[in-house]
Amino acid sequence: MAVAYLFLDGPGCDDGGSGSDSGSGSDSGSDSGSDSGSDSGSVSVSGNRGDSEAECYTPATMTGEVGMRRLATTLAVLLLGGFAATTAAQTPTHVMVVNDDGIDSPGLAALAAILAADPAYRVTVVAPAEQQSGVGHAVVIRREIALARHADIGGATAWSVDATPASVTVVGLTVVLADDPPDLVVSGINKGENLGRAAWYSGTLGAAREAALRGIPAIAMSLELDWSDPRPDWQAAARLAKPVVDAVTRRPLPEGVLLNVNFPRDTTAARGYRVTRLGLAPDAVSGYAVDREEGGVRWLTSRWAPPAGDEAGTDIAAISAGWIPLTPLQLDQTAFTAIAGLLELEPELPAAAGE
Repeated sequence: MAVAYLFLDGPGCDDGGSGSDSGSGSDSGSDSGSDSGSDSGSVSVSGNRGDSEAECYTPATMTGEVGMRRLATTLAVLLLGGFAATTAAQTPTHVMVVNDDGIDSPGLAALAAILAADPAYRVTVVAPAEQQSGVGHAVVIRREIALARHADIGGATAWSVDATPASVTVVGLTVVLADDPPDLVVSGINKGENLGRAAWYSGTLGAAREAALRGIPAIAMSLELDWSDPRPDWQAAARLAKPVVDAVTRRPLPEGVLLNVNFPRDTTAARGYRVTRLGLAPDAVSGYAVDREEGGVRWLTSRWAPPAGDEAGTDIAAISAGWIPLTPLQLDQTAFTAIAGLLELEPELPAAAGE
């Protein structure tokens, strides 16, 4: 898994390879340079939105590009360079680990443990006291927040915070680590995928986004589940998580960008890492249903099922094909393509009273 496979637009150097995407969400071609045991130093890139042609890029051909290509190149070169972290002789990278599943989550423990075991890292855990899934970027502003020292987790100092994930991040940065700020915030590993539209609701993403808003590089990490029979392998997911942390540590993400990472449920069969865009396919099921009615009150519970699939190039399609999607999300949500049309709206202020 030394080669990163990317979904991008634009011209490249066609090497005549067979590593192509069919556009159906599954990969039918062979992957030159990744599974054969030799690494040619090239990156196979498939076209965006179902383009069936795959082109070969070397790091040199991608240098100087902008936007998505620049970020993809950064991640690809880092992964091509191997997964070794910075040497122990250097100052350890301080990582704050947060989550939304709560401080007793096994995914949090596995992530903290694998990082703390590496002398290149110094880990501090700051996590919600209780389960906080699905709260998005909600913050606590109308009540007191309880902060308490917790038993070490995975060899890392840990703190419990009675707050939402985004507020936990704030507490970690402004109270717990006010005099010892982290170099990186990693949120997860979440119990369940955060792909496509789910990124808008995710507390895991909320915690990471809050760090990015405050100028700290951030990664959100989640493990896909078979929801009919969830049996997460947290240690395997943590082993897949560490190379991404190593890569981002060596070369931080661009300012205003956080990275959303999702591991396939079958971690043993993961094919590699792919830079993708966020999918927008609708959930197969999304809403509430009445469970019972008592005394004129109807009691509802949530109903949800993930999308059945999505276009090639998305995080949803990539994970369905066995890849680990790396999805860059930016803080600036401005819809630049809509600005020109909105300038033509020309709304007028209402007339003053009495005119």
